[in-house]
Amino acid sequence: MATGRVYAVLLLVLPALTHVNGVPLDQRPLHETLRQEFRDAMETGHTGPTLRRVAQELDLGSLMLGGELDGGVRDGPRNLFFCTTCNLGVNEVLHSLQNGTDPMEIAAMITRLCIDLGIGSEKLCENFIALAEPQVFYVLDHSEGLTGRDVCGMMFSGFGCTTNNPNRVWEVTMPAVPKPPVTPPPTPAPGSPVMKVLHLADTHYDPHYLEGSNAECGERYHCCRAESGPLETPEAAAGKWGDYRFCDAPKRLLEAVYKHISEEHPDLDFIIWTGDLVPHNIWNTSQETNLQTIRDSVQMIKDFFPDVPVFPAIGNHESHPVNAFPQPYVEGEFDISWLYDEITQLWETWLPADVAASVAYSAFYSTLIKPGLRILSVNSNYCYSYNWWLLYDDVDPASELQWMANELQAAEDAGEKVYLISHHPPGHEDCAHTWSHQYNKIILRYESTIAGLFYGHTHKDHFMMVYDPEEPTRAVHVGYVTQSQTPYHELNPGYRVFTVDGDYEGSSYRVLDHVNYITDLDEANANEERDPRFYVLYTAKEEYGLPDLTPASWSALVDQMKEPGSDKFNTFFKNYIKDARPYMMKGCDADCKSNLLCRLVVSDTSDYSRCDGLR
Repeated sequence: MATGRVYAVLLLVLPALTHVNGVPLDQRPLHETLRQEFRDAMETGHTGPTLRRVAQELDLGSLMLGGELDGGVRDGPRNLFFCTTCNLGVNEVLHSLQNGTDPMEIAAMITRLCIDLGIGSEKLCENFIALAEPQVFYVLDHSEGLTGRDVCGMMFSGFGCTTNNPNRVWEVTMPAVPKPPVTPPPTPAPGSPVMKVLHLADTHYDPHYLEGSNAECGERYHCCRAESGPLETPEAAAGKWGDYRFCDAPKRLLEAVYKHISEEHPDLDFIIWTGDLVPHNIWNTSQETNLQTIRDSVQMIKDFFPDVPVFPAIGNHESHPVNAFPQPYVEGEFDISWLYDEITQLWETWLPADVAASVAYSAFYSTLIKPGLRILSVNSNYCYSYNWWLLYDDVDPASELQWMANELQAAEDAGEKVYLISHHPPGHEDCAHTWSHQYNKIILRYESTIAGLFYGHTHKDHFMMVYDPEEPTRAVHVGYVTQSQTPYHELNPGYRVFTVDGDYEGSSYRVLDHVNYITDLDEANANEERDPRFYVLYTAKEEYGLPDLTPASWSALVDQMKEPGSDKFNTFFKNYIKDARPYMMKGCDADCKSNLLCRLVVSDTSDYSRCDGLR
């Protein structure tokens, strides 16, 4: 989730505001003031008053967790100041490296700033920076032509920062086969076979979750463990079944979820599992603890669904440090084969032997799962802007998108339909612009072959429209973004079951409906003597009055939700946050609504023009 912002924020010098609460920061030009204070901090360890006051104004600790500047307006003045000053600060870091400053000294300075400016606690700042420092400074020191604008434009694209490095724009070579005429998928005849598909996402199993421990420990990223310190109030105690605060899923919660699913849906045809198995304790991960959590998570699925095929995708939390996914040609100290080799073995229970090579290479694969239906599992960490290895080389890492285009062409030639699954939605604001654009180009070319798009990462329950840039009113596809099992944070645990066109000759395999289940954490923790009660929150067609789940129908729903005071939007928001008390109490104001609608209509992060009319 938003933990990808951490190291990027730590490299930031802070946005350049001319005033804080109406008080002039300095009589000198502000950039000069900030530049000098940053240099002083690097040399002396002293954090200047301008940096402190700007950090307080921006509430950098909350920003690190996914907060927004200017209400999500990407070209708003605060965003522009943020990016401009980020450019300035990273240029200072790069200059120091080029002048021979020891990276350990720079890391120590960043640690002090992290603590002094309230970005994180001493424990988080010291330990996470120590974990990330070797890789980050290797990337900064071994990448050619890096500038502050390039670094900030890649890592802070979600805040509207842009790079002017022409090498960041690249193309996938499409197969030289003309796109066939687009024909709408056939409507299944009444009584046609259907399949039930479970989608699990963002399980975030915490093996050290402790009932009654401190859920208000002051760590913005993770509490609810023995290490979280003493309780200051009885209300701070972590619940038996999980907690709305910064806490991940205890084993008993996941087992209750899986038990309910196995009893409620004994007729599942297969499971899609789109990653993020490891908890959010980003400052004390290790290769071995991550692998053990992955092993245990996989074993739970095997125990509860021994006869159900599972098709996984990899998330950004599986790596150590978090988000670090080097290119497959990177060897030695930073080689990621420790992770890919392990998941190759763990996934072989569900996947055929002929995909092992591509999983071991870069954690993606293609496999036929039914006659005429293929799954492509994409490693979307190669689009995630907080994967700092993209600074080193972002040109189609592992040639994955080229592989994806070739696989879709082979499927088209064979008359197969394809489900694309990955952790990150390509329209998520933290997906690199060029990667996202090329991914969308491939979707548009093979729209008739693709039968479904399935994602996770956000922990929320929503969807992502794909429109034709040549015909802006034509909805091409809808990507389904499935809710998390972890309650992290302020959410109810939930899951989704799709009904799809079934396994028969001529099937479209498209999604026909989906039903969404939650458990209310307040209720579950108030009734500790019994298992949580899972219930249907909504069914898509019925809830939204949709005639079907075609892209055109979802697009029409978005148009209805745009209207002022839309009841449809209020219903959607309730489902988006899984009817969780903390979010429901906050509500969704005009900025929240426009940002959420923007999230629904963008699938290509290189083009936010569809959001222009939403504010």
